[in-house]
Amino acid sequence: MAYNKAREEKKWRHWKENEEKQLRELGMDESAIQELRSMDWEEFKSERRYREHQVVFPEESGLWTSELEEPDITGIQPLLDAIGDERLLHILLDADRKTLQIILLKMMGFTVKEISNKTGMPEQTIYTKIGRLRKNFLKLE
Repeated sequence: MAYNKAREEKKWRHWKENEEKQLRELGMDESAIQELRSMDWEEFKSERRYREHQVVFPEESGLWTSELEEPDITGIQPLLDAIGDERLLHILLDADRKTLQIILLKMMGFTVKEISNKTGMPEQTIYTKIGRLRKNFLKLE
């Protein structure tokens, strides 16, 4: 699943508020609490930068193979709804409907030849569309 900054920041703030409450109850100096908070915040940002730059490539995620992690995806809209990475979602939203149809059929386990028969597109066109989409994914790094 993709890294969700807002969700992680909310969890961090909740954890930090509870920790600071306990430290105040134990009598810790307010300046030391603020110093600890800023150090923890820098650590959180460092972890966020690291996690945001981790990209699951299509070959690893099963997007280009017959392995389907979410078997209930049966249409383009459910496919788009299942995307957790915002950057990946934008790439797919920018793709034309035929490309999304190709991706969906690939996820369902169809070969390029079978997709060609179903869509009426030449096999080379399908390979080209997949290749262009793959290049866009690789630009996410």
